[in-house]
Amino acid sequence: MSRKNNYMKKITRKLLFALCAFMFLSNMAISQEQKSFTIDKLSVEGRVDFDYEHGKTSTSGIGGKFFNFEMKGSFLNDFSYRIRQRIDMQGSGSKTDFMILSYHAHKNWSITAGKMPLAVGGWEYDLPPIDVYFASLFWNNFPCYDVGAQVEYHSNNKKHDIIFQVTNSTFTPDKFAGMYAYNLIWYGNVGLLKTAYSINMMEQNKGEYINYISLGNDFDFGKMHLVVDFINRGFFNQSDFLFGDFSLIGEVKYAFNDKFTLMAKGGYDRNKHSYFKEVEENEIMIPQPQAYDMTVTPGVEYTFAGLGFEAYPYKGNKNVRLHGFFAFNDLKEPTDDMLNPNSSNLELQFNLGVTWRINFVK
Repeated sequence: MSRKNNYMKKITRKLLFALCAFMFLSNMAISQEQKSFTIDKLSVEGRVDFDYEHGKTSTSGIGGKFFNFEMKGSFLNDFSYRIRQRIDMQGSGSKTDFMILSYHAHKNWSITAGKMPLAVGGWEYDLPPIDVYFASLFWNNFPCYDVGAQVEYHSNNKKHDIIFQVTNSTFTPDKFAGMYAYNLIWYGNVGLLKTAYSINMMEQNKGEYINYISLGNDFDFGKMHLVVDFINRGFFNQSDFLFGDFSLIGEVKYAFNDKFTLMAKGGYDRNKHSYFKEVEENEIMIPQPQAYDMTVTPGVEYTFAGLGFEAYPYKGNKNVRLHGFFAFNDLKEPTDDMLNPNSSNLELQFNLGVTWRINFVK
């Protein structure tokens, strides 16, 4: 039997087992109203796309993008939990996005521990993967889930959340390497503006931290939303810490009604830093390797833009969503060719898909 058939059988068994478990839990949830343990959300969701890409070669096909299981609720009055398991239907296996336990010590304070997303600002970053259609190079390359703990402050008017978080460094596969990430984020609601602002220190090599300043802005104009994200990355010993390595993302969405939304999105990633720094040895300047950004590597420029839509065929119901988009991206990378130091890889992409959600607990 082929390796592909074996893989599909394993995936099918996992799906059947998970569905049976969820059906059992949903039956438990029906009669739990008077119990201290609650299941407030129990859902499955999936997304299937037809995708056509044209670049140096052309590819097309129909494939499952994601299949998610999510459960969250509370117990013992002061505790809450959340679990989200994501099965990547394109072959990279199953991933645990969330497995967290929160203790709500006070109306303004809570403590959370477990597997969680790193607290990095930006609204593109904040979306679950199933809701992202085309994205920045940073979004595609940043490994955003890891184990850690955080302390959260919630304002009395429920418009502001400030979170300080410590996790394992997401840049090392060895989770016992003693490397960490320190993150501080502010989610705010100020009139028309919602913020997701963060400062971050993430250990890439022992004792070497890459630092982020991430400013996510979501302007709510009723039917229209404007999102502008700016993420600056760098090491403090670099001469051009600001604007040398950054991502800029913008998106406009206009909802004609509750069934149809048009969107336009574009962005630019750039890293003009070098892999090397000049170090003087015996009065001679010698290039030495230095720490560099692993998400947008030195010498890279990436531009993308596209137009798309979201449609909900059932009025007042968001459980079935159709989408489509046309986009392009251009990746420029450094090469060894002196006559052509930056190669360009222009790609066009056309995509149609459907997302569905089933909520077992209302």
